[in-house]
Amino acid sequence: MSIRAYWLVVGVVLAAIALPASAADLVVVASSAPGVAPGSVVKSDAVLKIPAGTSVTLISGTGKTVTLKGPHSGPPGAGGDGAGSPDLIASLSGLLKGSERETGALGTMRALAPPAPPTDPWVIDVGQSGDHCVAAAGAATLWRGSSSHARFVSIIDLKDNSQADADWPAGAATLAWPSKVPLADGSRYLVRMKGSA
Repeated sequence: MSIRAYWLVVGVVLAAIALPASAADLVVVASSAPGVAPGSVVKSDAVLKIPAGTSVTLISGTGKTVTLKGPHSGPPGAGGDGAGSPDLIASLSGLLKGSERETGALGTMRALAPPAPPTDPWVIDVGQSGDHCVAAAGAATLWRGSSSHARFVSIIDLKDNSQADADWPAGAATLAWPSKVPLADGSRYLVRMKGSA
């Protein structure tokens, strides 16, 4: 290798290192911080100011969830490798921008006190975001810790935006997964609940 070729390679490597990494988009899926609304899209290098006692949950285009608890002042972080789907961000942002009476988050709902965990390990706890396992045989079942109020539930497949809605009656801790939105291994779903908590 000639000296000129060597320095050319070194120059390209140094230029690549010097280039700033592009910030990935994240969407706010839950927030108790003032001024940070669910459905908002923020860059991974944007400064978020989260007061003490509040929190913000974001999801990246790769599906990675990032939860920040106050006090926090700084960027939320990459939330993944940045090679995610901009369609996921746009879909989530559109779905989460709704009326102020809605509580929308990935498989979560807000409660005053944390409920006891479900006794059946195969139910999908809508109070917990993240990955859930379901039995290969049989129907999947949703579970909620507080069943004192009736709720309206929307389940959206984030891959194809297919949606099923159901009424979850007061007093019922479980609800059958709707057949209109088939479960698929590795898929991501948004569970939104409306009504008084």
